[in-house]
Amino acid sequence: MQEVLDATEVDGTTLVNLTSGSSAQAREAARWAERRGARYLDGAIMAVPPAIGTAEAVILHSGPRPVFDAHEPALGALGTVVHLGGDPGLASLYDVASLAMMWNVLNAWLHGTALLGTAGVDAATYAPFAQQIATVVAGWLPGYAEQIDRGAYPAEVSALETDARAMAHLVEESEAAGVDTGLPKLIKAMADRSIAAGHGAEQYPVLIDEFRTPTHKKINDRDTPEP
Repeated sequence: MQEVLDATEVDGTTLVNLTSGSSAQAREAARWAERRGARYLDGAIMAVPPAIGTAEAVILHSGPRPVFDAHEPALGALGTVVHLGGDPGLASLYDVASLAMMWNVLNAWLHGTALLGTAGVDAATYAPFAQQIATVVAGWLPGYAEQIDRGAYPAEVSALETDARAMAHLVEESEAAGVDTGLPKLIKAMADRSIAAGHGAEQYPVLIDEFRTPTHKKINDRDTPEP
């Protein structure tokens, strides 16, 4: 996209970028457009190609609200459009955050399918049950979000140390079945670190602190001797 625009006169135009990229690239593209006298919106298409042009196609936009409002009717021809805010990088951030959700849900289902497959249960039999579980878990998100935003994690359902014991069962069952243990061991390692930091009596969303800490910092902190 940038190569095309570098060779194009954009002064006085509105650029709407719906290509995939990082939030940093989106913000740089917005600055590039501003220096050349153009208005800029960044976007992310949250739909498969056949859905484009229907209400099922959700298309995210971020950038100046007046620019979005001026072109909303045209943008809406592609699907249901949503304006996320003035930061041009927000659409890309939402995009990759959604990918994190998608891949983790699918990976969890694939892991469970591999486990049950060792007992002769096929994927089609497990899928409706897994779908029900995913729906139930999705229902927890608003309440968990409130805990994260408050920074308080009372154990209203179960404590993290209780979850960690169940995680150990998943690891053990996977090992016994000959199923890869990389994913459950990663989850349990995060829980173990949080428990070691004193959060065992709190509820699962306290693990947000693990996700907020880069892996290299955890390694450095672990390897740094106590004073």
